[in-house]
Amino acid sequence: MPLPQKHRLVSKLDFDKIFRDGQAVKGSFLFIKSRVNEFSFPRFGFIVPKKIYSKAVDRNRLGRVLSETVTPYLRNNINSGRDFVIVINKHGQENLIKSELINLLK
Repeated sequence: MPLPQKHRLVSKLDFDKIFRDGQAVKGSFLFIKSRVNEFSFPRFGFIVPKKIYSKAVDRNRLGRVLSETVTPYLRNNINSGRDFVIVINKHGQENLIKSELINLLK
């Protein structure tokens, strides 16, 4: 199930605000920046660099996997009113990246 439209970050301006003013959390595979937003719900953006995953098929798949991993946590475990940008900074197995994402968001 994909991430609902209202929970997605799409604007370059939003990404720039988060990178400029956000707080960072770093794991072994992921780097997460977050910032308080003006809404009452969280929004997410995913960056899978071409340098790490050269094939578009792999980048798109990983983006979908991250989106599906975040979706069940929208209501229960994630602070409302925050924007998150999740950046992959190292090549790794899909299940390891998913488990790290869940741990870092807690």
